[in-house]
Amino acid sequence: MSEQRVGHGLICRDLLGMPHLAGSKVLAGHPGLDTAVIRVNVMEVPDVIDWVMPGEFLISTGYPFRDNPSAFAELIPQLVEKGVAALGIKTKRFLDEIPTRVLDVAEQYQFPIIELPPGTVFSEVVREVMERVLVHEAAQLALLQRRFQRFSELLLEGKGLEDLLGHVEEELTNPILLLSSVGKLRVSPSTERLTQEMGLKKQLTLEQLQKNSKLGIQHLVIGDREIKMTVTKIKEQYGIESFLLLLEWHQELTPIDTLTLERLGVLIHLEMMNMNARREVEAKYIDQFLQDWLIGRIGTRRDLDLRAEACGCPIDHNGYFRVVLVRWLAAVPDAVQLKRIVQQLRQQESLHSRDFLYVILGDHLVVLFNSEASLQEKELRRRLKASLQGINSQHSSPFTFSFCLGKIVNSAEDVNESYLQASNICTISYICGMEQEMITYEDLGIYKILYLLPQGRELAKFREEWIAPLEAHDWKHQSSLIYTLFIYFDQNENVRKTAQKLYTHHNTVIYRLERVKELLNVDLQHADDRLQLQIALKLYAMEMRRLENGNEPLRGGL
Repeated sequence: MSEQRVGHGLICRDLLGMPHLAGSKVLAGHPGLDTAVIRVNVMEVPDVIDWVMPGEFLISTGYPFRDNPSAFAELIPQLVEKGVAALGIKTKRFLDEIPTRVLDVAEQYQFPIIELPPGTVFSEVVREVMERVLVHEAAQLALLQRRFQRFSELLLEGKGLEDLLGHVEEELTNPILLLSSVGKLRVSPSTERLTQEMGLKKQLTLEQLQKNSKLGIQHLVIGDREIKMTVTKIKEQYGIESFLLLLEWHQELTPIDTLTLERLGVLIHLEMMNMNARREVEAKYIDQFLQDWLIGRIGTRRDLDLRAEACGCPIDHNGYFRVVLVRWLAAVPDAVQLKRIVQQLRQQESLHSRDFLYVILGDHLVVLFNSEASLQEKELRRRLKASLQGINSQHSSPFTFSFCLGKIVNSAEDVNESYLQASNICTISYICGMEQEMITYEDLGIYKILYLLPQGRELAKFREEWIAPLEAHDWKHQSSLIYTLFIYFDQNENVRKTAQKLYTHHNTVIYRLERVKELLNVDLQHADDRLQLQIALKLYAMEMRRLENGNEPLRGGL
């Protein structure tokens, strides 16, 4: 018996060739003769519908309906709904013939009605059918075992997932694809051309599969064909999922093929776990190398090159280097989430090049790349957003971020300088409440000087002289003088724009500014007074940010 034939198993049509069913006739429902038969049952009670199972060949003498043969017609739709394969009726004992009404309904539902000869022995029929079913199931199990063994040997030989998919396609005679949790599509070499010609990479996206709750059987329209697709979930680490996709491109799946896919999912899961374990070991060496490089622990260029080669991160000394530190603005990923983000970012890298190098330092994600082009920063932002999609979908407060850009250096030995500057930008921008998408050292303005001022008595005294009267007035009168000043200076001292920003009348802004002048006894038109007030406001904002987190920038700085 061929492997392909084994996959289809026993069908209704095969019943007619069995010795103990010789002389049987199909009276109705011929299109249903290709239905699979996996068990046999005897019906001699009228409420049999409560006991039938899918795939059963149901046989009867017609005894339950001897007084009302037409009642068979009412039973047929219920049998079809239950998944019964066919009904065999032995005539000439309780029923002389099967009523035309029954045959008409069976024909309508394409449900096979088989007339059994009067001499049919039900016990022999049950034995013969079940023998055939058990032989078929044994052959299926043997075939499944052979397939599973071949697939396991391929992985043990280190062939990889692409080669495994190619061998699976030969067995199942259909294209099979693996869509990873980062949206990477793995296919065999023979299916690669198909995915390109038919635009499958655009149709088979991670987002579409994750949103579609009806996993199992789906349908794709490819060209002018509608293709049935079997989708199998594969769990990875941290609860993330990949998807195994089989397209019924050449032929329909058989039950043994479906079982093969289930077993294949287990093998792929184990291989992915193995790959992740290898990646984690490699990642530890890469992490240590990058941390030492950024912090400045590697002394000479020779040592740097040796360690870079050993980690698979060769350095292009002809390029530029820049360090980007990711500063989380609201919610902050925990250690597990941050590790998952880095893993997904690294998986997006090409197998033959590393455009970006990612590492975790403290509670921060740090990125190193070899270009001064702004396109690199845009691409990094795109990749980071893509890696956050799965995590953000599970949280009510999504993770948002700023890029703190260290200076560009043209020597690998100077990367530490870029990292230190990015760290300072992260700390200062947090304390100063800056939340731009990208922040450079130049963007810090006067804050980079104010941050360096020692937190002593003189600084506190200067801040209090300018802020305390306003703070007391705001508290006593429930007013907004301090906030108005922030907006006023932010809008370049434009009263109309300040009023628009505050959603108030411009006369209200003018009144508040007059109250500031009276309380501080200053002239806002005087350059020196205006400068001192602006500096005091910035120092006040920095102090408030410090106090929010116990004098430590826990969410923004290092």
